[in-house]
Amino acid sequence: MTRARLTRRAAGLGTLGLLLGGCGRDGRAARRASIAGGYVDDGVGAGHALRDGALRRTAPSARERRRVVVVGGGVAGLSAAWRLARAGVDDVTVLELAGEAGGTSRGGRDGPCPHPFGAHYLPLPRSDQRALAAFLEDAGLARRRRGDARMTCPDAALVRDPAERVAGLGGYFEEGLWLRAGASAEDEAESLRFDAIVGDHLARSGVDGRRLFDLPVAASSSALRSLDGTSAAAWFDAQGFRSERLRWYVEYATRDDFGARLEETSAWALLHYFTARADLATGASAPYMTWPEGNARLVAHLAELSGVEVHTGEVAVQVDPAGAVVTVAPGRGGLVTEWSADAVVVATPQFVTRRLLRDDPAAGARASLRYSPWLVANLHLERAPESRGFPRAWDSVIHGSESLGYVDAAHQLDRAHDPLTVWTWYLPVTDPDEAAARARMLACPWEVARDAVLDDLRFAHPDIDDVVTRVDLWRWGHGMVKPTPGAVWGGGGGAVAPRERAAARVGRVSFAHSDLSALALFEEAHWQGARAAEEVLTAIGVASESLL
Repeated sequence: MTRARLTRRAAGLGTLGLLLGGCGRDGRAARRASIAGGYVDDGVGAGHALRDGALRRTAPSARERRRVVVVGGGVAGLSAAWRLARAGVDDVTVLELAGEAGGTSRGGRDGPCPHPFGAHYLPLPRSDQRALAAFLEDAGLARRRRGDARMTCPDAALVRDPAERVAGLGGYFEEGLWLRAGASAEDEAESLRFDAIVGDHLARSGVDGRRLFDLPVAASSSALRSLDGTSAAAWFDAQGFRSERLRWYVEYATRDDFGARLEETSAWALLHYFTARADLATGASAPYMTWPEGNARLVAHLAELSGVEVHTGEVAVQVDPAGAVVTVAPGRGGLVTEWSADAVVVATPQFVTRRLLRDDPAAGARASLRYSPWLVANLHLERAPESRGFPRAWDSVIHGSESLGYVDAAHQLDRAHDPLTVWTWYLPVTDPDEAAARARMLACPWEVARDAVLDDLRFAHPDIDDVVTRVDLWRWGHGMVKPTPGAVWGGGGGAVAPRERAAARVGRVSFAHSDLSALALFEEAHWQGARAAEEVLTAIGVASESLL
């Protein structure tokens, strides 16, 4: 039974238990030995060298001058470069530690089709989400309409039907994410009551006239910020919910968007998840835009529109508030470069930023933020495996699993007669001791992690071993900031949240990253990049109409 399976995993294995089991038995070991692959993530070594102080801060052997230097080539950094270019500032350089820009929105191009290494969709925004709407229009991906109407885009960019399915009893798939097979009358009643509570929060506005929960987070009303001081688990219990099935469904949402369980999620963040992207008039959630390579498509557009030069393999080791950045390039013999600029945007996560700044007034605020590790697997398939019940969909979830299931990269392609595809499988590591979980994940042999992925999928696809030719794994040690109680609004008691203190400009340095919103969303990363860029434009005296 699905419920027994859920209890076994929750009590006996824990999130990282998937990585601690043995290799497949009953003859599968020999078959799995023929499966190619390995760990394909990069940047871990350089990042740890920065953390451990192993990169030499010697006298610079090269000096460069730019008008603006952006440290960090993820979505926030590239969005800052896009916004600066839109205002006519083109003397900009982006410095990126890894071998390629994009951060957690990177993708792969090898194999039967492009595929994501991390983020894989963007809900179609409203036209009044000005910065994001302007970018999508600049990129030719969507068009704005008047007021708060949702943007329009070509049907080919929207998730094709069927979009979602969930495997429950006996590994049989049902449409959607709410598992109906085996649900009791109480389960269904509580599900309807939860929907009614969400609908009530969606329909109301604060006395300030703003939506209670909005994107970007900064646009939200101040009315219910007190919920940020309560955990989602405490809120869920206080509402009188007792259904384990509903709890799994709601916690699937927090694990999916936040990498966190209900106990570690702010109640405000939970309600934001279910309301911020929905239409006020209909309550319907925004349709998803996606591509085979996921949000790597958006990264490519940001880079192209900004026209920026991206220096990869450049590890920033020091940022001076006066506008100087020192980098070390391990791949070029440890070349030390000093970059000087009129303004600097530090678009790195806060656990990195706090190692870069001297005399950082927000060091404590940055250190208080917590991040969940993620394991992402790309499985290359030579043919479709056995699948029972509802047909193949874009997103497939296994009820009761610690994983989030997988997305099918070829789902958006016109390849009805081509069985080759790549499945991207996601595991948020939600253990409360993130440092220990991170260490275990990094120490796990590839073969053990590969077997954990395949074992997880065998519940719904018994012949998965026979159709997979390659398994590439990407370890995101700090994949997502966790919106823990107090992280978004400081608990709602009037205190300034750590993320807000960390966003304050220091000298010539502005800051941009999704963790400055406490939500690891593309919308927030893009907005934070645009916000930091507009700070820079003001500081260097360039007039431009605000997109915030």
